[in-house]
Amino acid sequence: MSSRVQSLQQGDPQRVGPYRVVGRLGSGGMGTVYAALSGAGERMAVKVVHPAQAAADEFRARFRREVHLSQRVAGACLVPVLDADPDAPSPWLATAFVPGPTLDRYVAASGPLAGARLYTLAAGTAAALSAVHEAGVVHRDVKPQNVILAPSGPMVLDFGIAHALDGTSVTRTGVMTGTPGWISPEHYRTGTVGPEGDVFAWGALVAYAATGRLPFGSGAADAVAFRVLSAEPDLDGMGDDLRQLVDRALSKEPSSRPAASELAQVCGELLASQTTAVTGPADLPQPTLIADLVGLNWDLPSDEPIWPAPSKRTGRTRLYLAVVAAAAVVGSLGGVLVATQSSTAAGGPASAPGGQRTSAAGLTPAAQHTASPETGPALTTSDVPASSSPSPRSSAAPSPAYTRSDSTQPTVEEWAAARVPATQAEKAAAQRLREGAAPVLQGQQYMGDEVTVTFNPSAQTMFVTFGPGIYPEGQSYQDDAGWTDIVRGLMFGSCAEAQQDFHDDITWPYGRAAVVYRESMASPLIANFREVTHTDSCRV
Repeated sequence: MSSRVQSLQQGDPQRVGPYRVVGRLGSGGMGTVYAALSGAGERMAVKVVHPAQAAADEFRARFRREVHLSQRVAGACLVPVLDADPDAPSPWLATAFVPGPTLDRYVAASGPLAGARLYTLAAGTAAALSAVHEAGVVHRDVKPQNVILAPSGPMVLDFGIAHALDGTSVTRTGVMTGTPGWISPEHYRTGTVGPEGDVFAWGALVAYAATGRLPFGSGAADAVAFRVLSAEPDLDGMGDDLRQLVDRALSKEPSSRPAASELAQVCGELLASQTTAVTGPADLPQPTLIADLVGLNWDLPSDEPIWPAPSKRTGRTRLYLAVVAAAAVVGSLGGVLVATQSSTAAGGPASAPGGQRTSAAGLTPAAQHTASPETGPALTTSDVPASSSPSPRSSAAPSPAYTRSDSTQPTVEEWAAARVPATQAEKAAAQRLREGAAPVLQGQQYMGDEVTVTFNPSAQTMFVTFGPGIYPEGQSYQDDAGWTDIVRGLMFGSCAEAQQDFHDDITWPYGRAAVVYRESMASPLIANFREVTHTDSCRV
């Protein structure tokens, strides 16, 4: 949610429940958040559920439980739910409007927090989570986007996927909730959700606030998950006192993490010592309550947005508009909206590596360049040329953009360090590979039926990741009769795509293509790879 009030759009409501809508604050997967005024003139943030979700009985029931859970929670540095109507045609909930940037926006614009500001953030957010847990609720989505740096202090918001400690879930069964990088190791391993997961996310939050870096890096979700499960967090640059606390919070084992109440107590003591260091000894004792300490130490300037006033119409104006509307109906004034649709056709049959037949739609556009466009007997793998591109640049020597040419197998560490597509060329290649991989995986036992494409510039390698697979108890991919064909199909598409990119642009740096099978979030496997600059590199 943004603190900047945006203009209303066509179709936005004028009122939600008892509140007058004056603008927009943002929109997300669950609904739209409006800036609104109460009858007493109080500024409110009102979240209205999207119509498609409101029409689903399951979602409406979950939203009703969410409201009930959220109204349990109150405490320092929290934005509680003040009002709601889960049974309205468009369900909604309302909180007080909180001005200020979210933590991620502030860090991006102004850099990391330090000194009393950092200790205040740590203490305030820990106290908020302690209150959440004491109310029998788990937040489940602690992250910088859900912490507002308000003039009064850091404020934790958005209990949109809250979970009761008594087991009443407000999320769909089998759906992982949360944001990669802020999800605990046990949630990745078994789906376990508890207060310990919030503590883990708190540790990542404070590390990010102190350093400006994500403690487990960025990139594809599965690579981030791998680091969360197996790598140590990046805490360089943090002070020793907070670092020790954050390191405990980021423990891989939930039982080794401190409770949120302990975090709040220790951070409160650290903040109190900061206050004493700044103000010096005094006759009166220093305050120890988190709310008082936050008020003393929080010094971010207020940046109050302009709050638009709602439009007011006189009774005469409303009467005039009613007359005009009636006249329009009587006069049969109207218009007709015509919509058109377009479709695309798939190509004809082609050959996949290993002699397995597949359709041309199952290959990337680059791979289709290498497949026979004619109907007839399928080609075997050895019949497929390395590249059918007419480009004169094709040669046995590596492209000038690729400097490794060492035939070394890519490592899991290189895979974990790869990033999501950044340049337009990378995005285009990733899109083509995802589209081409879908038919190869369709109907197979691999979750999601899709691949993740990532790039490691320093390793000059493009990674195509798929899996995990679903196998009977005691079996694995090694018992899968179709495993080899699946890997070869993905490898062929990856090779052909990368090689075509070389021919189209000699500055394309990714001279290795690797297929990675993610057996679990913690155990990726380099299933196959090729150095794609040679003429025979796509013979898989």
